[in-house]
Amino acid sequence: MIRNSPTIGRACGALTLPYPASQVKDFETFRKKLPAGTELVVAKNTLMVKAIENTKYAALGPACVGPNAFLFTGEDVATSIKAFNEMAKSVKKAKGMELLWNGGVLDGKFVAPKDIGKLESLPSKQQLIGQIARAIKQVTTKVARGTNGVAAKLAYGTKALADGKSSIIKA
Repeated sequence: MIRNSPTIGRACGALTLPYPASQVKDFETFRKKLPAGTELVVAKNTLMVKAIENTKYAALGPACVGPNAFLFTGEDVATSIKAFNEMAKSVKKAKGMELLWNGGVLDGKFVAPKDIGKLESLPSKQQLIGQIARAIKQVTTKVARGTNGVAAKLAYGTKALADGKSSIIKA
């Protein structure tokens, strides 16, 4: 399952979340809101523990307790987390049932349930590219303005000297 799926094989991380059978419709809606490159897998814990053995997701083993769904995220981890949190809020409001993260693995390291919420504030890949592009543009703009200012002052000084209007050097 893990080794044969191209989406799961390319995933950046894996998160476990509770999968109560009574919430199947909510999970179907949640699955539709997931970004491209993210896959939601519902499997028995023993099967998942065997499947993630000797993979980059092996640290997820301790979180495989109770009925779980496994979310294999692409590059946009924050969007997947936001989608789950929206679903969890609607389930809590409608049915009074609280859905919390069980744990996760990013870059081969276990992420505690309390730390998964912090990942929601991460910018997406597109936002990061935009921020880097703005930073690069600002640097070149400032350099251009700075070098242009020196040349302009030199030109004004030379003109003032030629016209004999310089207070520093008399021609």
